[in-house]
Amino acid sequence: MNSFNERQLVALVQEGLPYDTRFFQQLITPYLPKLKGYCVKVLGNQSDAEEAVQETIIKALTNLKGFKWLVSFKSWLFKIAHHECINKIRERRWDIIQYDDDYLDTLEAKLPDEDDIAILISTMLESLSFDDRNIMLLRYRTGLEFQEIADICEMKLSAIKMRHKRVIKFLTRQMDSDKSKVKPH
Repeated sequence: MNSFNERQLVALVQEGLPYDTRFFQQLITPYLPKLKGYCVKVLGNQSDAEEAVQETIIKALTNLKGFKWLVSFKSWLFKIAHHECINKIRERRWDIIQYDDDYLDTLEAKLPDEDDIAILISTMLESLSFDDRNIMLLRYRTGLEFQEIADICEMKLSAIKMRHKRVIKFLTRQMDSDKSKVKPH
């Protein structure tokens, strides 16, 4: 199989659209694990996350013909995922209003077997606002740069860095507080 770089793959997919999409899978495959992980963490629900990833892929393919290199392909892809996650959250709110408390049970995230520190960090992240949690997930789960995160979240770079710094301080204080509560055996 030919090995193309990202720019070459984007160009090949753009040339072949709408009928020839064989290079699209090669373009999108490296991003799928982080994309799925990001959506699961933001939405806290595997089923909703899978739908968001599918919608992201469909929208990326549908809109790739007009993609310009103003941002990286990865950043563009995660911006689409970000908006899909927001749409899912809006749908949930509508469903909660329609179906009342019964629907809340299906929204509950299931934590896999993790060590105590991972559970603690995951719990602390859940206590953050959507924007702050999203910034942390985009930074550490997907490895995006601050400027890319600012583009995705449609915020100023300085605001992203300030929120990031504030969250790090908050999480550090929380961990220090939790450590002091634990007594050695």
